[in-house]
Amino acid sequence: MACRLAGRLATSRNLSNKSLTALLETSSTALPSASCSSSSPSFHQRQFQAPFPTRYFTAAPTIQLDIKLYQYHICPFCNITKSLLSYSKLDYESVEVNPLTKAELKPWSGEYKKVPIALIDGDQVNGSEEILESILHAPLVQETLEKRWVDENSTHDEQQMTMQQFQKSDNAQKWVRFAADDLAALLYPNICGTLSDSYDAFGYVKNVDSFSALQKISIQSMGAVAMYFAASKVKSKRNITDEKAALRDALDKYEREGLQDGELQFSSGQSSPDLGDLAVFGVLHSVRGLNTHDNAIQSRGGSLKEWYDRMSKQVLGDEA
Repeated sequence: MACRLAGRLATSRNLSNKSLTALLETSSTALPSASCSSSSPSFHQRQFQAPFPTRYFTAAPTIQLDIKLYQYHICPFCNITKSLLSYSKLDYESVEVNPLTKAELKPWSGEYKKVPIALIDGDQVNGSEEILESILHAPLVQETLEKRWVDENSTHDEQQMTMQQFQKSDNAQKWVRFAADDLAALLYPNICGTLSDSYDAFGYVKNVDSFSALQKISIQSMGAVAMYFAASKVKSKRNITDEKAALRDALDKYEREGLQDGELQFSSGQSSPDLGDLAVFGVLHSVRGLNTHDNAIQSRGGSLKEWYDRMSKQVLGDEA
């Protein structure tokens, strides 16, 4: 693997060293606090199976929001956003951003160069928290979700989910914060503990048609190096000595406290997931196809795996 990575780096040596230097200095492809952002003051700053659809079409309601989402494929906050978009059955277009040049953002995004960024009916909305807020504030989305919850609760004798409970309840906010503050950061040391793992994490670029062959080589090679060093910073900042154990402990907490060891279908405690469920699912889904995903979900089994499978159906439907 070291030889292969060295060869890739040699192939892209004609690119500016300044791009790699800037990438390493800002950790821009890896750290949530750098260029993948929730934009919340309360948050710490492949061939892949079952991807979020690039475009998600639905027959109802008849009026759609015009949404274009600028993202990195493995950004956890981008995947939280996509979880809500798909769960709400919204039609949206995703645009993969080149993490080295961010050329897709430069013509119009102003000083803001993090992802996700959304254009919603032509208005720029920065960061996952603001995007989620904008989406959930739309009457169209509220109508769609409320109808969905009525249908899902038709065979259950329990209180129906409400918009307030879905987004603003203490329980929903607890697990949204857990997903953003803890779980997202723990993924990075797990998917890029070695240069080989980091290189594999950027394998998604092979399927991005808008990137040239040279760009794909450069992003995968330089991104691997930057992500490897960024992950080391995360481990140092959080005093992590065993990243796999740290991730396992975090998932144990969610399984124990959120799902009550399998007693609950969703951490919402109801027959429908809330925003906390969607946030945790989005973060875990961001590393689909990588060894970390297999180790954290597929090999783990138990109530967490059962919850994840239910969430896949809720969010992805037939694409799951």
